[in-house]
Amino acid sequence: MLVVASSEVNKKQRVYHRCGCMYDRRIKPDNRLELSEEKALRKHYKKCKYCSGMQGDVNIHKKAFVTWEHKKDMRFTFDKQTETLYIQTNIGFWKLFMKEELGMYLLYHCNKFNESMSYKESIHGDFHRQVDVKATESLEKIVDYIYAHDRAKVIKDDYRKLPKSTKQQKKYYRAAERRDRRNAMRRLDMFLNL
Repeated sequence: MLVVASSEVNKKQRVYHRCGCMYDRRIKPDNRLELSEEKALRKHYKKCKYCSGMQGDVNIHKKAFVTWEHKKDMRFTFDKQTETLYIQTNIGFWKLFMKEELGMYLLYHCNKFNESMSYKESIHGDFHRQVDVKATESLEKIVDYIYAHDRAKVIKDDYRKLPKSTKQQKKYYRAAERRDRRNAMRRLDMFLNL
């Protein structure tokens, strides 16, 4: 990941910022250094407290959260104590946290969720790792995935309406098609056994 630092600071004040950080915008263009995070750490720069980790992503994406809440009908809640971002949609509840060793986000989905559940019930529910979402640095990719996932769940009653443009979508389509065939065979067996 590319980070930004100022070349005009003493050793005690060496801090690097992620792109989009409010302190990144304060660095004068003449003093601006763009380098990889690994290189910044080797040069003894420290992470900015405002834009590092999950809290940093929450700070950087404040405006995006408002947009996503309106356009994608999602609600975001950040728990500072556990450094976990909870995302609620009309039909699902998700949690997202950063695996520090990787510096990437992992996504978990609530096993049983309905809209009548309170927030506390939801966060203490059982979650499973969403394994088809690889660990990623991009919060936008995860939000897009959740939006697409929940839209597909809404139209799952008729699998023929599912999108089939990406490899993953085709896989979901085939699985839904097989599930529909199995259910049809079960209904036929039940009817014949009456």
